[in-house]
Amino acid sequence: MTRKAIAYSSDIILGRTGETIKRSAQQELIRQYAAENDIEIVAWFEDEKYDEEITRRPGVRRMLAYEGEYDCVLIERVWCFSRSWKKVKALIDALQEKNVKIEATSWLWDCVSVLARHHGRKAVACHCAEAAEEMTPEQVVMKLKKVRISRPARLNFADVP
Repeated sequence: MTRKAIAYSSDIILGRTGETIKRSAQQELIRQYAAENDIEIVAWFEDEKYDEEITRRPGVRRMLAYEGEYDCVLIERVWCFSRSWKKVKALIDALQEKNVKIEATSWLWDCVSVLARHHGRKAVACHCAEAAEEMTPEQVVMKLKKVRISRPARLNFADVP
């Protein structure tokens, strides 16, 4: 059964190096992932300019306003939205109101990616709320190690400059 998705990309500037993960590279990985997983991309949205206030981005606004049928939002990595769990969680919550989930082609093992990946699980959700407000990234990792987290069936690592 083919699922329907909308896709989103935004240039991602890596803080320490200033390097950029370009939208074009993300889009290619999204296309590959969709083809491998029987997903039809029904609409594409993007933002050239990164803004930490996610809902100020024109592409995100158009994505949230999209009224066609779709099951998920495909992204290359959660960082295209933000590295702040609080901001990513607000976007996830807005999408969940539409019964839509975020699906990344490359799941990283940083705290925000882990929290986004496991957001729907009750056991982790309790830890997420606590972690997002009061803990350092190292403390989040230690806390999450106590929760049984299953490994994805297939890991997709991006080798994007």
